[in-house]
Amino acid sequence: MNSEDVIVYLTSLVAFGIIVVGLLTTALHSYLIAPIVIIGIILAIFVLLAKGNFAHKIESIEKLCFIITFIAIIYSFILLYKPM
Repeated sequence: MNSEDVIVYLTSLVAFGIIVVGLLTTALHSYLIAPIVIIGIILAIFVLLAKGNFAHKIESIEKLCFIITFIAIIYSFILLYKPM
């Protein structure tokens, strides 16, 4: 197994982990975490559709997804812990 296949496999695991943890958090705690699940699904689709020369194709998508995820996490925490 070459290093690019390992990166694809590990990135897929991370994307599916985001989906599972996000779904559990959304179901058990609050629906404010739902955007993280959506971003995880988008990342999983990008990973599964990327074929050949994976590292170059996914780099820009990965940066965009991490920025969107970071913004969604900040927004979720602001909404979750805002004073009532």
